[in-house]
Amino acid sequence: MPEVRTRILHVEDEPLDSELVGLWLNEAGMDSDIVRVESRDAFVSALADGGFDIVISDYGLPSFDGLEALRETRKRRPDLAFVFFTATLGEERAVEALKAGATDFVAKGRPDRLPPAVRRALKEVEERSARKQAEETLKAKEVSFRLLFESNPHPMWVSDRHTRRFLEVNAAAVEHYGYSREEFLGMRVTDIRPPDEVREGAEPARVEEERAAQVARRSGPWRHKTKDGRLIDVEVVAHDIEFGGRPGRLVVAHDVTERKRLEAQLLQSQKLEAIGQLAAGVAHDFNNLLNVITGYSHLLLRALPADGTEAGRVEQISRAADRGAALTRQLLAFSRRQVLEPRIVDLNAVLTEVQSMLRRLIGENIEIVTDLDPALGRVKADPCQMEQVLVNLAVNARDAMPQGGKLMLQTANVGANGACSNGGSAPRGHVGLLVSDTGHGMDAQTVSRIFEPFFTTKPRGRGTGLGLATVYGIIQQSGGHIEVESQVGHGTTFKIYMPRVQQDAAAPQEGNARTAPSPRGTETILLVEDEAALRSLIRDILEESGYLVLEAADPEAGLFAASSHQGPIHLLVADVMLPQMSGSELAERLRAARTDVRVLFMSGYTDETVGQQTVNAPDTHFLPKPFTPPDLLRTVRVVLKDQKGAED
Repeated sequence: MPEVRTRILHVEDEPLDSELVGLWLNEAGMDSDIVRVESRDAFVSALADGGFDIVISDYGLPSFDGLEALRETRKRRPDLAFVFFTATLGEERAVEALKAGATDFVAKGRPDRLPPAVRRALKEVEERSARKQAEETLKAKEVSFRLLFESNPHPMWVSDRHTRRFLEVNAAAVEHYGYSREEFLGMRVTDIRPPDEVREGAEPARVEEERAAQVARRSGPWRHKTKDGRLIDVEVVAHDIEFGGRPGRLVVAHDVTERKRLEAQLLQSQKLEAIGQLAAGVAHDFNNLLNVITGYSHLLLRALPADGTEAGRVEQISRAADRGAALTRQLLAFSRRQVLEPRIVDLNAVLTEVQSMLRRLIGENIEIVTDLDPALGRVKADPCQMEQVLVNLAVNARDAMPQGGKLMLQTANVGANGACSNGGSAPRGHVGLLVSDTGHGMDAQTVSRIFEPFFTTKPRGRGTGLGLATVYGIIQQSGGHIEVESQVGHGTTFKIYMPRVQQDAAAPQEGNARTAPSPRGTETILLVEDEAALRSLIRDILEESGYLVLEAADPEAGLFAASSHQGPIHLLVADVMLPQMSGSELAERLRAARTDVRVLFMSGYTDETVGQQTVNAPDTHFLPKPFTPPDLLRTVRVVLKDQKGAED
């Protein structure tokens, strides 16, 4: 393959010598173009024009010497090859020329040495140029790396692959972990790992095995420890690189602590929701059974002598049923399916009313401290359920302070009082209720399960484990949310946030269906209940009190019974949740044909889509399960009395 033509700037005052140089190079296989100059001005002008690969110069010239030409070359074209081809140079001048930057020198008496000297000079220039380009490329990469490294918002570092010592860290790592750059460079990667995850003094083979496992899962997740002792969850991306001539590892760490916290909250919420659905289903069926036990127990007690042994035994059955009913109410409260009777309330008033009961409940060795915001906003909630929330939290605090302590109750509008603000995460437009104690506190694992039903830290036989689950359900169903902060040895704080409303608190209602006096009647009642035993009990109670009862096990049968009856139907008594259609749909279809029929719903369970909406609908009445025969009769009488009053 022919060589590329070489452009030569020849500094020579003898034209014949210049022609001979071209001849010798051509004979050696080097195609060349030679431009001869002999004056300083011509030489400088040619350098300025450029385009030459090499300068070949005589040493002694009439107007200037070769050493001056060399200096001009190095000043103007420092990368250009320069070879002396002269008859008189001498050892001293040769050394001086090489020091000044000459690539080589050849005596005119040895022209055979000129072609290899030129080739060697050109190769050195080429290699030097390649090195320079590589250095510039490396420098540019280092600048880019440094820019990306330092400006990256995520912590980054380079560590030695063998010793695991930090070789470099970026500003984000310094800020995120709290160590200074100097502290980092004196540490190993294991120093930012939790102590319980680092095996000191392990066998070399074991260390290598663990290191291989770590490399296999470089993306994490990992736990890291900051300078102030906080543990954070991180995901990392790692790449092996050469850094400063040694094997290194470049790591980018992404803090996922908050994401994992939110994922844990979501998982906990889903778990509680699943448990709640199961609890609600069990409670619904159990409520029907309890209603049968409660109803027939009451009927038996009416029929038995009050001082007899049998009456006492039936009374025990009734009490056990009452305890079971209380348990189902707690399960339904946790699952957010109990029936609420919300109204506009002042939490300060609720808290004030319940204080005297709390003082008796928690004992004299616990001091109750209150801090109530006089300008507290109003909330929409069931006041009885909110009292239950306070009682359950107070009991929980009491059990956490067996030697006594302080129970602190505080209210505030969120955003107006720093004590009720949770670092900005609580939405504005809410009312905050804080319940704090100075008890023994809880660890993080206990806190993560505190609202699970049947989970308790109390000794066996003390408590059902439903108290805080009930609190959680009531607050969630009321449209609020609850948080807990606790630390072992430093007490616990429950933070409750309820949406604030602009209305004034409603005045307590005078009387209700349970105080209506009339137990008997002669009206016609359509009874729709899918639980056969409970339907039979209700029919017996109503018929014994003089009512005509049309009964059905499902809505379609109820509508058929109503259409087949020739006389009036004064009242529909139906469960809220029925097969085929809901109680509200049944009432609508029945009222389409009999516009004057009154409606009494009964249930101990509401579904989110139809239950609570049905119960709170206008022109309807509600009887919660389980109920006693007098409860049923008084409520029926009140509903029918309302009907007669409307007719009058």
